[in-house]
Amino acid sequence: MCLILTIVFIVLAVQAAMTGEWAFTALYGTIALFFVWLLQRNVRTVLAMKGRCGPSGCSFFDLFKRPEKQIDDAKLRDEQ
Repeated sequence: MCLILTIVFIVLAVQAAMTGEWAFTALYGTIALFFVWLLQRNVRTVLAMKGRCGPSGCSFFDLFKRPEKQIDDAKLRDEQ
């Protein structure tokens, strides 16, 4: 949802800039930046909940990192 709203407000800001309405350009740009901030906050929270963040926090590259494979419980019981 945040991504869609961000795109909508960026398009509105560009359209307002093309017509020379600078007050609306600033307003729509500010709203778009707010939704970008919400989007990155949501992504970081989800990555932290899934355990895909490093010890120093989440970065952009953690989004593309594969999660560590978990060992099957049945295999652990067999090894003991």
